[in-house]
Amino acid sequence: MWRALDTRQNQRVAIKAVANDLIADPEFRVRIRDEARRHQRLQHPNIVPVPDVFAEGGIICIVMKLIEGSSLAAMLEQRRRLEITEAIGIVKSVVTALDYAHRHGIVHRDVKPSNVLVDRQGWVWLFDFGIAIAMGEQRRTRTGVTVGTLSYMSPEQITHPKSIDHRSDVYSVGCLLYELVTGRPPFVKNQDGVGDTDFALQQAHVKQLPLRPRERQPNIPTDLDEIVMRALAKAPDDRLPGCQEFARLLDQVGKPVDDRKTGDEARQSVGRLPSSARKIGAAVLVAASAALLALVWALIR
Repeated sequence: MWRALDTRQNQRVAIKAVANDLIADPEFRVRIRDEARRHQRLQHPNIVPVPDVFAEGGIICIVMKLIEGSSLAAMLEQRRRLEITEAIGIVKSVVTALDYAHRHGIVHRDVKPSNVLVDRQGWVWLFDFGIAIAMGEQRRTRTGVTVGTLSYMSPEQITHPKSIDHRSDVYSVGCLLYELVTGRPPFVKNQDGVGDTDFALQQAHVKQLPLRPRERQPNIPTDLDEIVMRALAKAPDDRLPGCQEFARLLDQVGKPVDDRKTGDEARQSVGRLPSSARKIGAAVLVAASAALLALVWALIR
């Protein structure tokens, strides 16, 4: 990754070069450029823009907006874990960006702390959409193994990598949120019965239930603990159904149960009068009906 100056726009940019070992295959060069161009079409306030893709000396270069700030990985290295409200705010931005991408047919497949940036104003950015999928498929073809970041990889990404959907990203975000509030991913080598190999870590994601976040940090709210565990369900059908629901539930954390709205209620409330206005309207209607009945009775007499 390099810093550079876009002389056409007179602005600083970041340039990511695709690894040399991945671009030897001409078909892959076409694929990675296609995926980068798909990323270009993602226009969302929490997704790092990709203004250009070009090739130089046979190397594919992806131009991105330069984000001045820090990655979540660097933040975790310094602080180990984040405050609950800060973690919720960051993850809400991440799942909002993912929901937008999913609606445009793109699964990230490599959600992890180093792919989440927080700029100097505190704004959250997610990057590497689509590109992660293409690069992962090429490496898997060459080595015969599933590629991704093991600490955040969904069970189906390990066992059936060619048939994953948006719910794989839900699991990865669950791993991310788990780490933000506890200081470690759900599964770590040589801890909690997990072996010391990559295979052992993969098997933990596929078969082993993690300790609940509250068992590691008792100050974590019960409803947040439940959200994380639902995101980490082994079977996609048992997971939170998508990132829109993930964001909605995060927004409800800490609120009294009576103040919470379901997704349907939230949609139905759009354009609905406040309850006080509805009560006033009902009273006016009753009064008007009484006046009309009185008038009719007077005419009859």
